[in-house]
Amino acid sequence: MRGKASITADLRRLGLRPGDLVMVHASLKALGPVEGGAAGVAQALLDAMGPGGTVMGYASWDRSPYEETLNGARMDEDLRRDWPAFDPRTAGTYRGFGLLNRFLAELPGARRSAHPDASMVAVGPLAGALVEPHRLGQALGEGSPLERFVRLGGKTLLLGAPLDAVTVLHYAEAVADIPGKRRVSYEMPVRGPDGRTIWEAATDFDSNGILDCFAVEGRPDAVETIARAYVATGRHREGMVGAARCHLFDAQDIVAFGVGWLERQFGSAPHPRSRRDGRDIRTGQDDPI
Repeated sequence: MRGKASITADLRRLGLRPGDLVMVHASLKALGPVEGGAAGVAQALLDAMGPGGTVMGYASWDRSPYEETLNGARMDEDLRRDWPAFDPRTAGTYRGFGLLNRFLAELPGARRSAHPDASMVAVGPLAGALVEPHRLGQALGEGSPLERFVRLGGKTLLLGAPLDAVTVLHYAEAVADIPGKRRVSYEMPVRGPDGRTIWEAATDFDSNGILDCFAVEGRPDAVETIARAYVATGRHREGMVGAARCHLFDAQDIVAFGVGWLERQFGSAPHPRSRRDGRDIRTGQDDPI
């Protein structure tokens, strides 16, 4: 069994520094036995970055009715009536995105974003700035915590997680100027001003396949395809943490790579400047005009 101090040392060798902003995706099974389990891994991660560091995870919601309402699907009325409204203060996390997120959400000072299905959890000085606001229709693209994570110079950490887990590349999908993007509609239960549950409809980009060619069962999606191409360039850090081979990516760099890759493969705009505010949509930096 590895101690927390050993995991912290491994993380620092991989490239984590005091004050870093990190989005983590973890396979606890791949890491092997660690003192304190998931809570120990979370503490080791925080220790590696110190009190000035911030960690973010993709929490989602264990009661998200995304599939049940996807693209016009209708829920049973009794089920719909009894479905709880999303409350970021108490909502459970989706286990499919890793057990570590549950422990992050339970840490003192943890903040959750308000999008029920795409809810992010963050702990540290930048937590509030990352998670608010997070509106329906802005799950993983512009206006989302992912956009702010990129603009704030974050790093993506895969702790034994596969390359298809690089969630920040969904932001690259959203901002890349390519034709034929798939969109989805869904409904989410939220708490209204009077305390009653309100079902709100939303449309967003399809994170399960941004283009038809990436929505084929059994084939890699765009996230995995881009991540593998990026790793092949060697512009990342890679090493062992515990028993797991891990990857550390600069978020701005991998997003810029992903946007460029998508636009080269499927049709690009002449300039990546955001039509919204004149800032580079890949990095959030002002354009040198």
